[in-house]
Amino acid sequence: MSAFRIQKIVEAIDAIHRELARASISQLLGRPSAIGTEEILDAHPLPLQRDTWGLLREAIVAAEDPSEAQRIERILFGCADLAVEQATASLRDMLNFYFQRGRMLVGSEKIPAPEVVPWLQTQDDFGKREEMQKENNIFLKGIMNPMLTAILELTVRVVREQFGFKNYARFSEAKKGVSFEEKAALFEKYLVDTEQTYHARMTPWVEEKIGRPFENLSRYHALYLMRIRGFDTYFPPSDLLPLVQETFRGLGFDLPARADVIMDITDHPAKSPDGMCVGVEIPGEVHVLMKPVGGVIDVETLLHETGHAFFLSHFNPRLPIEFRRLYRSASLDEAFAFLFMDLIGSRAWLTGVAGLPPGQADKLAESFRTKRLCLIRRFMGKFLAEKEFHEKGDLKNSEGYCRHLNHATGFVYEPQGYLIDMEPDLYSLDYVTAWAGANALRDCLEERFGEEWFRETRAGDFLKEIASSGRSYQLDEVLVPFCGRPATLHTFDGH
Repeated sequence: MSAFRIQKIVEAIDAIHRELARASISQLLGRPSAIGTEEILDAHPLPLQRDTWGLLREAIVAAEDPSEAQRIERILFGCADLAVEQATASLRDMLNFYFQRGRMLVGSEKIPAPEVVPWLQTQDDFGKREEMQKENNIFLKGIMNPMLTAILELTVRVVREQFGFKNYARFSEAKKGVSFEEKAALFEKYLVDTEQTYHARMTPWVEEKIGRPFENLSRYHALYLMRIRGFDTYFPPSDLLPLVQETFRGLGFDLPARADVIMDITDHPAKSPDGMCVGVEIPGEVHVLMKPVGGVIDVETLLHETGHAFFLSHFNPRLPIEFRRLYRSASLDEAFAFLFMDLIGSRAWLTGVAGLPPGQADKLAESFRTKRLCLIRRFMGKFLAEKEFHEKGDLKNSEGYCRHLNHATGFVYEPQGYLIDMEPDLYSLDYVTAWAGANALRDCLEERFGEEWFRETRAGDFLKEIASSGRSYQLDEVLVPFCGRPATLHTFDGH
């Protein structure tokens, strides 16, 4: 296959992603685009043609060195992702239509479906959270799950019949280039190793904040718990953007002066509650969007999404498109995001930048560490559940999901919620790997530049150098040469 033909495929993939990104931004801002996913895909047919996939497979076999084969394989997986997108587009549009119009009735309140999670995070009334679970389960079972099941069925059919994979787990494993069996063994060991520490941290936290025993609590109460609220007065909405700007300015990343990073944190009624970083041009046009609700959770979200923007905006623009737009695993992207989000757990940042008194900073950092351990275990449970789910292939069986998530977190996960909780690509694995990567980055930065590395432009230059290679390499392929260590998860017990 000629280099010219491959370049045309890559350019078409890039154009599709650029247009999908713009449509996503419009959707997040509450101004849905008139052009739908199907129209965007139809306008750029080359990556979606079967003969394109066949030619790419031939080019992989004919490649003269492994790196070239891996580059073309990345392009083939990019085509496969778009083929799944094309097969499921109409169903996803229908799903979004019903989701946007869904309403939960709790007492005299009508809560829009997109606002359920923010509502739960701030709902002090235990009984109302229980009522929301009943209402939402009816909505999920009757409206959302039939469409989510159909989307999954189509996804599996595409990767099996058109790309030759036994199931979606094998597809995702091949795309990421890792052994799911090895990851599963590591996660199961971590869950055992941290079990005692986890319950020692969570039990008093749950009893204090929720006022009930930890045992048999629904995950709907976990959402309330995970929003750390006792420190919100230190983080008023008016200080949110200046705080994040100051944090990144210390690294030589002056957000107000950069036209390529567009930040929208306005509180518009139609705006999505989901924080997001969307790269239209990578680098060149990166959007950070969020709808503030006030408090610590806003700072977490904006640090995380701006961490993504830092990473994307420092890609070398001369890199081939496939090493800027496409990735095998999102773990390096997410490692940058978690590095900055995890500043909430840094006493030096809380006192030196956010301005908390030392005692309050210590309390917040400790609560954040407990939350982080809970989230790491949750996403390990999700990975184990999704791996088992796709390997067994019983798309209507939620038993494994409920079992793995309950074991990992201690909270009860209802059967109706298993499909809405799933993400493409077994992304839960990327999150866990990214937390381990953020640990390695932070340890390296502290060793080289001190606890206040976020005030050092040299630390910023170091991170920019890592980001300049874009998505060319997997996480450990970056960490080992730059930091002298692989990604490593902490156990939160002093080790």
